[in-house]
Amino acid sequence: MSKRRNKSRNSEEIASSISSALEKLVAERLGSLQDPVLLGNRIVGKQEPKTDEASYLRDNVIFPLQAKVILEARDFEVNENFSLRIQLENLGKTKVSIARIYGLIPPHFEVVTVSGTCKLDNAFLDLHGTTLDPYVSESIDMTLRPTRKGMFNVAPRIVFTDSLGIQMSTMSEPISINVSETILPNRIKTGFEDLDSLLFGGIPKGFTVILTSISCDERDLLVKRFLEAGAKEGNTTILAIVDPEGARTLAEEFRESFHVLVCSPKLEDEFKGLSNVSKIAGVENLTEISIALEKMLGVKTKAEEGRDCLEILSDVLLEHGAVQTRKWLSRLIPELRSRGFTTLAVVNPHMHSSQELHALLDLFDGEISIYEKQGDDFTKYLRITKMQRQRYLENEIPLKKTRLMTTPLTLSCCKRAFNI
Repeated sequence: MSKRRNKSRNSEEIASSISSALEKLVAERLGSLQDPVLLGNRIVGKQEPKTDEASYLRDNVIFPLQAKVILEARDFEVNENFSLRIQLENLGKTKVSIARIYGLIPPHFEVVTVSGTCKLDNAFLDLHGTTLDPYVSESIDMTLRPTRKGMFNVAPRIVFTDSLGIQMSTMSEPISINVSETILPNRIKTGFEDLDSLLFGGIPKGFTVILTSISCDERDLLVKRFLEAGAKEGNTTILAIVDPEGARTLAEEFRESFHVLVCSPKLEDEFKGLSNVSKIAGVENLTEISIALEKMLGVKTKAEEGRDCLEILSDVLLEHGAVQTRKWLSRLIPELRSRGFTTLAVVNPHMHSSQELHALLDLFDGEISIYEKQGDDFTKYLRITKMQRQRYLENEIPLKKTRLMTTPLTLSCCKRAFNI
């Protein structure tokens, strides 16, 4: 009988010790919990829900997988690339299999690069069941680009499976990112918000900028944006072009502010009744082009802004060569600048040798490039490669027709750009 009582007493003492140890563990690691229960390697209990779901999960469940977002800074500009790292660490004694990460990419952010074999989906980052051994950490590096200003939260939720095949999820501490948009003074808007963001508001007033671009719809839409932005403001806007087809609608709609110089022996009947359209025989006579432009420059008042686009540069370079073209530009550019015009000249680098092209580039204050990458024939990219003594972002951005057409262009221009 005595042995039974001693055995019962020992069992009660052991149970009491376990209960005390459990309460102590809860107090030290999880704070105050109601009705704590040991479930596998986790301790759970009832508690009033907190506003921060991540804090609630972290305070009430011991997860083997911990996640942390690492950023070097928290303040960025629109269209500025920045690096983000998420560090995953297995603190448990058994391996885990990581399936997906949600909430890593905020709205209005684009993914430029992502490390490893992760596959990006619209809603999550797919890790394909990546295995993480006990006490091992792994990092995923990404390059993101914000496309809009505002305050955004990065709050990743990681879905994983433990060694027993039980699916769980854990959340990291949320991080706030502030995206601002700097607008510097004395800038001329290009009409394309993404490009204006790279230029901190637009092309510096009075600058001459060369656009080196392959022949593509994206280039044509960007040029139309530049011209239409000036014409809509009622500012003197001049276009020198060989093929006037793309300028017809603008010439008809903005007869007071938009002026076209057609350098071609042919002129469509639709232009003949427009007083804001002039014609010369072609690009063979540079003096004749300069005289015709001089007349158009005279219509600008001193107070207003002016912009011009020289879409004849490749034709002039083919006709006259690098030496004569450089001499002509050396006289024309100072004249445009003195009249208060901001110039965009367009040249196709695939039509000229590298030597001829570089003979002209240093005459311009800035250079913007549209190009394709090797092996990618579908996406065009834009980058500012030079803007003398001016602040700008050096990031390349993908040119998407949908974004180029976000700001309303005239319907006819859009149809013509896509051959509708």
